[in-house]
Amino acid sequence: MTFKATIQKILILIAVLSILPLSGCTTLNSQTLDLHPEIQVSRQFSKEKRFDIQPKDLRVNKVIGLRHTGKDPQPEIVLQDSLKLLSHTAEHALEDMGIRRFYAGEFTLKVSLLDLNYKVKKSGLKQTIDLDMKMRVELSKGVKSYTGNYATTKQHVFLNTPSEQDNEEIIGKLVSETMNRAFNDPQLLDFIQFN
Repeated sequence: MTFKATIQKILILIAVLSILPLSGCTTLNSQTLDLHPEIQVSRQFSKEKRFDIQPKDLRVNKVIGLRHTGKDPQPEIVLQDSLKLLSHTAEHALEDMGIRRFYAGEFTLKVSLLDLNYKVKKSGLKQTIDLDMKMRVELSKGVKSYTGNYATTKQHVFLNTPSEQDNEEIIGKLVSETMNRAFNDPQLLDFIQFN
């Protein structure tokens, strides 16, 4: 085999290897978010209060949105475990308020995710991301109850497609802000305190 033939084979091999990752990388660009919202609490309660936390994901579509990468199908953005996200965040918020008992018998706390959306508008290299989240908290004790609805919208502008880290950061902030609004709702806190 001549030197020229060897070089040609090496170049062909390099070309084939460089194409292979492109054919299967669409799934690699799908993003599963593992979010950990941080709640800043504003009130303290007796640790004797008991809470039964019931998370619900009431979204019709579990896909938050699509990443605009120029590939078809466009990679999806989804939550890793929406029910775990809601229950753990609610439990940690209540723990920060001093509550330590999480079982049925006094308060029932239903935390529902109603909507979570990520929409992309592309103009040249610029991508505008519109985010929105809606959630509902229903707190009951005996025949008394309180329901609060909370919504947040945000807009972010990026040059090119946002990275996975960018997406996790902006969606994480949206979820944190919405859940902070819920767990600092004065009427919700009054219901806990006076019932």
